Amino acid sequence: LFFFFFQAEDGIRDPLWSRGLGDVYKRQVSTQSTWDQYLELVMISEFWILMLTVLTCLCGGIFALYQYIQVRSIRMAKTSKSEKKKIEEDIEEKGERKDLSEVTIALEENDKLVEVGENIYSCAIVYILEEYLFLFGFLMFFGLLIYFLAEKSLSSFWMTGAYLVGAITCMIGDFCGLHISLISNIRTVKMTTKSMESGFKTAMSAGWAIGFSIVSFGVLSLILVIVSFRTAFFKKGISIERYGDLTMAIAGFALGASVVSLFGRVGGGIFNKAADVGVELSSAKYSSDPLKNPGVIADYVGDNVGDVVGGASDMFASFAESVCATMVLAIASPELLESKTGFYLPILIFVGGIIVSLLTVQVASMVTHGDSEDKVERILKNQPFVCVVLMTPLLLALCFFCLPPQMQFIGESFVTTRSQVFACGLFGLWGGYFIGLSSEFFTSHDYYPIQEVAQSCHTGSATDIIYGLALGYMSTIFPVVVIITIIYVSYICAGMYGIGIAACGMFSTIAIILSVTAYCPITDNASGLIKLSKLENASAKADELHAAGKVISAHGRCFSLGGATLVALALFGAFTLRSKVDVVDLLQPIQFSGLIIGAMIPYAFSAQILGSVSNAASALTDEIAKQAQKNTLSFKSCIKECTSASLRGIVCPAIIVAGVPIMAGICFGAEAICGLLAGNIVSGVQIGISFVNSGVAWDNAKKYIEENKLVLNREVRIEEKVKDEGQLKKADKEGETIPIETIRTRITTEWLTGKESPEYQAAVIGDEVGDPMKATSGPAIAVLMKQMCIISLIFGQFFTSVAIFHAQNVND
Repeated sequence: LFFFFFQAEDGIRDPLWSRGLGDVYKRQVSTQSTWDQYLELVMISEFWILMLTVLTCLCGGIFALYQYIQVRSIRMAKTSKSEKKKIEEDIEEKGERKDLSEVTIALEENDKLVEVGENIYSCAIVYILEEYLFLFGFLMFFGLLIYFLAEKSLSSFWMTGAYLVGAITCMIGDFCGLHISLISNIRTVKMTTKSMESGFKTAMSAGWAIGFSIVSFGVLSLILVIVSFRTAFFKKGISIERYGDLTMAIAGFALGASVVSLFGRVGGGIFNKAADVGVELSSAKYSSDPLKNPGVIADYVGDNVGDVVGGASDMFASFAESVCATMVLAIASPELLESKTGFYLPILIFVGGIIVSLLTVQVASMVTHGDSEDKVERILKNQPFVCVVLMTPLLLALCFFCLPPQMQFIGESFVTTRSQVFACGLFGLWGGYFIGLSSEFFTSHDYYPIQEVAQSCHTGSATDIIYGLALGYMSTIFPVVVIITIIYVSYICAGMYGIGIAACGMFSTIAIILSVTAYCPITDNASGLIKLSKLENASAKADELHAAGKVISAHGRCFSLGGATLVALALFGAFTLRSKVDVVDLLQPIQFSGLIIGAMIPYAFSAQILGSVSNAASALTDEIAKQAQKNTLSFKSCIKECTSASLRGIVCPAIIVAGVPIMAGICFGAEAICGLLAGNIVSGVQIGISFVNSGVAWDNAKKYIEENKLVLNREVRIEEKVKDEGQLKKADKEGETIPIETIRTRITTEWLTGKESPEYQAAVIGDEVGDPMKATSGPAIAVLMKQMCIISLIFGQFFTSVAIFHAQNVND
């Protein structure tokens, strides 16, 4: 670390930063207040910032390792013949024949569960390796584009190198998350059979291991890239131009992570929902024994690669992009660059987030125990809230001890203070939490929107789908109001740099957000595996664990979309700064045309993804039917078929994301890109949030009906529900109605409810329609918005120099 942080001739007490920026900015200490002078004296030195970052990341990694060991220590292995014989002999010695039969059944169930877990793990590895092989070719192709078009000169490799480091870091993090998720599924099943609280602790420990390992590893990788690059760039002195080159090289790290997140979120999402739909379509043939369905393992693999890997890569890319965008925007303020710590504020915010997340875990686990659905749901919901509350004073301290008293940004007439930068981060921090709360209101069956969606199923699937779409569109209002409030306050306080700080503030809690969102697919798989293994005694407990995490899943997806909007806007600002676009004038034909095309892109992108889900589901269904005809059973053949179809489905979305901004920039220059990015952001956030909330609403409405909670206008007519013909005739004659309280007393014997009701059949169709929307195309919009912006930033200067059909070049 010392080798990277300091040059040998400078010594520990004379780091590179002490050379200053020369004539760029001179601090006038005499005009400062006593408080400002005191803050300057106690400002954290660069050395301790780097030490704090490294040590915090190590602490987060150690905590993740501890949680992983806790999960891994739960023994899951087939019972050997010698072990079985010893157990039988011990029981026979005691003369307990009844216990012997029960133990034998338990051992068979354990062996069956272990075998299923091994199949899921091996098939998931087949998927991830094939995806990484496909991704490797795309990374190499895109790396060549960066090297020849975006590097400052052909002799430099900084941006391309950072791009590869970012991609490899994200891939390693995704693989770790997948591994933890896979081993925790069957262990959660085993512990849930003992008690609900044990199952919750296992699933939550796995979630914490995933969240903290990925965030800690990502922050550590990025800080090492920054420090090593800084040492090389500033060997011959410090200047604003060198700062610009440094930040652009670091932006390559974000682009690498973004490319991986495209494959993780889109490819994993396509596989996930294609497997879900394909298995659902063929389930009727294998109702007696689902394990004979060749595609059943693909369904369980899909939850892991779609929700865990996709969510982790998306959040990782958001972290990297928010830090890089804010650092690029920081070069517009000489005061920020002259201060030895202000430049590091974005990454310090994430360091503080790791510290606060560690405290949150302790607080949340001490408050209550997860021995009921309500308590589990309370623990999951409390974690983001506690984290935000604890992060608020730490964010204040970071702003006051790391920033200079006043800052002025190039192109802005106002002066920014520490407190104004803190306000930007504060609005972003709490705004993300409120966006998550709004998704809870629209997707939890505790509130009336979901209850109304469930009631709409009474008249059929058509009204269910119509009402669900309306709910999704309506659910965009509050998040959009929150987002524009954050943007407005941040911009008037600190310009585009303030928006970057707001994005960092919002994503500062991603260790906890990742942890609680990873909990949902783990318990979902555990619940399915319990039904698959026919462990009836644990089925109800597993369903409660999964139901408690369903709303948190929507919370994480909408949070990601809201944060992606701020990150994309910060990257947009960085693009205009580096491309030297002073004014974005939408009355100009090129920029307005770009705006319209940009608004269209999320729809084309979503259409390609939804079509790919359908194609991959058809491919899986055909493979299942082929195996049924041949009377064979090969789980891996289904995995390979679905994987191939899913990876083919990524091609068109990837061309849209990468090809459109590059072609528009080459043809029409940076001005066209400005309109393109603006339209993409404005349109994308609406369609993304509506898709996610509609899909989750249909899913939870189905669950609401399944649990016999449906109420129709506070009463249900007899002729609709009563089976007894005598009562039905009497009802026809007198037109009687029965209050809901009376119905609930007779529900088990007289009424057609739950999975047998026509309302449930209608809800199932809505859920099938909403599945690819909530888990594939909706969350993928976040990747679309960010990646188009980071690509434009990386190639911005190249676009400015080419612009074939730009008006000025045509005239020349």
